[in-house]
Amino acid sequence: MADIEYDVVVLVLEGQAKGGVRAGRDAHVRTVHAPKDGDATILAEARRAAEKGGRVVVVTADRALDARVHGVGATTLSPTWLLSHL
Repeated sequence: MADIEYDVVVLVLEGQAKGGVRAGRDAHVRTVHAPKDGDATILAEARRAAEKGGRVVVVTADRALDARVHGVGATTLSPTWLLSHL
């Protein structure tokens, strides 16, 4: 169980990572299956949440994705941050 301060965690899965994991919500985790490109789905989810006025944080080490999500009003944290909270 992660000890984090966020109400909802959105987990975006793409490709083979989707296998055996249902899309949908389970408690505080909402799983989304990316139809093609995981980064595009992450960006769309971040934009949607930011437009609703929520505090949006994306966990990524990808610098290009980092720049794109900042452009829609989200901030980023590193995978190291996430691992330290698991």
